[in-house]
Amino acid sequence: MSNVYVLLFVSVIFEVIGAIYMKHTNGFSDLGASVVVVVSYSLALSLYILITKNHEIGKINALWSGGGTTLVTILGILIFNESVTISKLLGVGIIIVGICGLTLKPGRKIKSIRKRSA
Repeated sequence: MSNVYVLLFVSVIFEVIGAIYMKHTNGFSDLGASVVVVVSYSLALSLYILITKNHEIGKINALWSGGGTTLVTILGILIFNESVTISKLLGVGIIIVGICGLTLKPGRKIKSIRKRSA
């Protein structure tokens, strides 16, 4: 696994921690949980910014947001006893398929649609 995926994974984990602790902030009235949210999202976003500097933003963004959404949905079900519905499971499944599709070895590159300067 390359460094970019390790950093991306760590960034997603910080994003997920921030999202999970949001549930405990009570509208920012719980200082400890609020600090965890702010620090977690700050670290997640900092890593995200570093990763996108030298990598495809579309791919990184999809992996970051899709991975975070998938984990938060699963943890919401497991930790907060949130509902499990067919549509929720189907949605998570589609996200996972998309993540897999984005990380597969690329085939033949399609011509760029950007105009090249002369």
